[in-house]
Amino acid sequence: MLSPYRVLDLTDEDGLLCGQILADLGADVIQVEPREGSSARRVGPRRAGDENGVEGSLFWAAFTRNKRGIALDLESDGDRATLLRLVAGADFLIESARPGRMRELGLDHDSLARVQPGIVSVSITPFGETGPKAHWHGSDLTQVAASGFGYLTGDADGPPTRVCVPQAHAHAGVDAAVGALLAHFERKRSGRGQHVDISQQQSLTLANMFRTVDAAIEMAPAQRVAGGLQAGGVLLPTRHRTRDGWVVLGPSVIPSTGHFMTRLLEWVAEAGFCDSALAQEEWGKFAVRVGSGKLPPDAYDPTERALDAFFATKTNAEVMAAAVERKLLIAPVFGIDEIIESEQLAARDYVATVVGGAGLATRYPGPFAKFSATPIRYRIPAPRLDEHAQALRAESQRVPAATSAEPPGRIPLDGVKVLDLFWVLAGPTGTRMLADYGATVVRVESRSHLDTLRVSPPWQFTQPNLEGAAGFQSANANKLGITLDLASDECREVIFDLVRWADVVTESFAPGVMDSLGIGWEVLRGINPNAILVSSCLMGQSGPWRDFTGFGRLAVGIAGFQQLASWPGRPPAGPYGAYTDAISSRYNALAILAALEHRDRTGEAQTIDLSQTEAALHFLTPAFLDWTVNGNVQGPVGNDDPDCFPHGLFSTAGEDCWVAISVRREDDWLALCEVIGRADLVERRDERDVVDAAIASFTRERTAPEIEAMLQAAGIAAHEALDMPGLFADPQLRHRGHFIEIAHDVFPTTTIESSRLKLSQSPERVPERALSLGRDNTRVLSELLGYSGERIAKLGEQGVLR
Repeated sequence: MLSPYRVLDLTDEDGLLCGQILADLGADVIQVEPREGSSARRVGPRRAGDENGVEGSLFWAAFTRNKRGIALDLESDGDRATLLRLVAGADFLIESARPGRMRELGLDHDSLARVQPGIVSVSITPFGETGPKAHWHGSDLTQVAASGFGYLTGDADGPPTRVCVPQAHAHAGVDAAVGALLAHFERKRSGRGQHVDISQQQSLTLANMFRTVDAAIEMAPAQRVAGGLQAGGVLLPTRHRTRDGWVVLGPSVIPSTGHFMTRLLEWVAEAGFCDSALAQEEWGKFAVRVGSGKLPPDAYDPTERALDAFFATKTNAEVMAAAVERKLLIAPVFGIDEIIESEQLAARDYVATVVGGAGLATRYPGPFAKFSATPIRYRIPAPRLDEHAQALRAESQRVPAATSAEPPGRIPLDGVKVLDLFWVLAGPTGTRMLADYGATVVRVESRSHLDTLRVSPPWQFTQPNLEGAAGFQSANANKLGITLDLASDECREVIFDLVRWADVVTESFAPGVMDSLGIGWEVLRGINPNAILVSSCLMGQSGPWRDFTGFGRLAVGIAGFQQLASWPGRPPAGPYGAYTDAISSRYNALAILAALEHRDRTGEAQTIDLSQTEAALHFLTPAFLDWTVNGNVQGPVGNDDPDCFPHGLFSTAGEDCWVAISVRREDDWLALCEVIGRADLVERRDERDVVDAAIASFTRERTAPEIEAMLQAAGIAAHEALDMPGLFADPQLRHRGHFIEIAHDVFPTTTIESSRLKLSQSPERVPERALSLGRDNTRVLSELLGYSGERIAKLGEQGVLR
C-alpha cells in the first residue's frame, strides 16, 4: 500500500515501531543508526547465547523487521552528506532524539525542508518538542507514571504498576504512524511537507479509558483497583481462580451487558452452584443500584461465592470453550506462549516466520490486519549493523513520490466519507482520528441497543446520564450522529443509501451479525464496490474463537497482558481497563488510511479484517520473540526491569502518592547516590534490597514534585505518578492543548481529550458541540442523502430513527 514511498528512520528504542508499521505497509524504510550501533541493540530480551553481541537484541529484532539498515556518524561531514542525499529522495523522516538535538545537527524540519520541501518529518519524544517538560528525562516507567496509566494499574494495596514489556514507545509509535499518514494526505494535495510532534506521555493517556477528564467534568476520580469493578465505593470482584489459573469477567452489571451475567449464572446454576433465581436478577442495573445505595454493599456476596466455587472446578481451556459456545463475557488468563500456540492463531495462519541472514528462522506476530487486496508481507529480517550501506551508497539518486500542488488550506482528509458502525472504544476512537483531520464521519447509534460508552464513566458531575458520558464524547468528537434501528426492515434502505455515499464502511459487531441484519459485506460490496469495508472484533472474522464475545478487558487476559502487569505470588492484576482497545483503535485508523492511499493510487477497494488480539500482540513483540526464540515465558515481575536499576515507584509524602525513578547508565547511578546523600552505596548497586530501602527512606519524607525536581536536575528520569486531578493540572498536557472544552445540549459545557497529534500545518478540528443521541438525524438524511422532509417524517413514524 505504501510501496511508492521511502522512509528514513533515525529512531532508537523510543520510536522504532512507527517505522516498522510503515515498512509493513510496504514503504521502503531505511534504519539509520550510529556507527557503534543503536542503543536499541542493547535493550533486552536477548537471544540465548548472544547476551552481549551487537546482533543479539530481540527488542531490536522485534521492531526493525522489513527495514534496510545503514550506520552513519551524523557529526561526520561525509556521513552527513550521505544522509542528506538520502533525505533528498525521501518522503518521510522519523526521529526520537532529545528536543533540540536535530537542530544542533542541522537536521530539524526547516533544514530538511530546504533539501526536500515535501518531506514529512516525525519527532517522538517523552513529553513533546515544546513545553515546560520538553527537556525532562524520560523512560518507559516515568512516562507510564506521567500519563496517569501507572496510577490506575495495579492492586489497590500496592504501588502503581507498569506492563513489564515497555509500552510508552509503542503507543507513541502507532500515533506517529497515524500522524505521518495524515500529513502525507495533506502533502498529496499541496506538495508541502510538515512536522509531526508526538509525546509519549500524551499518547499513553488513551489507555486511561477517558478518565483523564475526571477532574474537568467533576467526576469522582478513578482509583487503582485490580480484579474488580467499583460501584459507588463497593468492589464487585471480576477475578476468580480456575483449576489451572485464573478467569476474568467483563463488565456484566451495566445496562448494555447485563444479559451476559444472566447467561453466566444460568451455566453456574446448571452445574448446581447457585439457584436459578440468581440469574434472573436485574444485572443490567446492578452496578447502578449498588452505587446508589438501593442495594446493600454485600448484595454481590452470594454471587461471588457461587462463582468462586464454580470456576474452581473448571480449567482455562473449559472456560474458553464455554465462553465461545455460550457467548459469555469471560476470558481465561493466558500466558503469551498459550496465545501464540493457540488453535485460533493457527487457524488464522497468524504467526509469521522470517529467516535471517544467518539462516535463523524467527517466528513473529503476524500482520496487524488482513487486507484482502494488499496483504502485509514480511519481506526482510531485521538488519545487521550497516548491512545495506554499500547498496544504499551505490544506488542512483531517488526522486520523491509525485504530489499535486493545490493551494494549501484544505485539511488532510477533506472529502473522505465514512459510515461508522463501530461502537464502544476500539473502533470509534480510530474513526475519531479521521474526523479530527477532515473526514465526514457518520456515527450510527441505536436507542434500543445503547453504546457501552454511553453507560460507562466518566460522567458529568459523577451522575450517570446517557448524554453526560464524557468517554463517548471523546471517542466520537467531530462526527455526525444518527440513530437507527438496525433490526427494522425499513432501516435497511437507509443503510444502503449511506453505503452508496461512503468511501469507508466500518463495523465492530460480533462476526455474523451484519449478515443476520441483511447488511453483510457481500451485500454491501454489491451496492458500492468502491467502498473500503472494515471489520474489527476481538478475534477476527475466522477461526474457532471467532464467536468469542467481549471487550478489550477480556482480550487483555487472552493476549498475555494480564500476567505482565502483576506481581510475583499475587493474583494477576493486569493493565487498567480495556487496554487492548486503546491499541487497536490506532491500528484501525492506520488500516483505513493505508487502504485509502492504495485506492487513491490504484482505484482498488478492499476488505479489512482486524483482530484486536492480533493487533495488540505487536505491543508485546519482544516477549513474543522471547518465547519463540528462547522458549522463555515472561511472567509477573512488578516494576522490575532487566536493563535498569534502581527502577520502581516509591512512596512519597501524602496518601497514595508515588514517584517513578528509573536509572540505566552508571553516571545516572552516581548522580542518584549524590542526590539522596548515600555515597556509601556507589559500589553496592547490586545489593538491590539495600538500595531500594535507601531510596524509599529518602522519598517517604518528601513530596513527589520535590523529588522529581531534584532528580531531573541531576539528569535522572523521574516523575510523579499522576492521578486524574494531577493530569488535569499537568502543565505539559495543558501546553499541548490536551483538554478541549466544548458546548453541550444538556450541560453548559463538557470536556474532551484532544487528538494527541501535533501537525505543524494541519491542526485538528475543534468540535462545535457534544454529540447527543440523534443530533444529526435530519442533517444526515436531508443534506447527505437528499431525503425529503416527508420521507424523514415517515421514517420517524415507523420507528426507524431510534
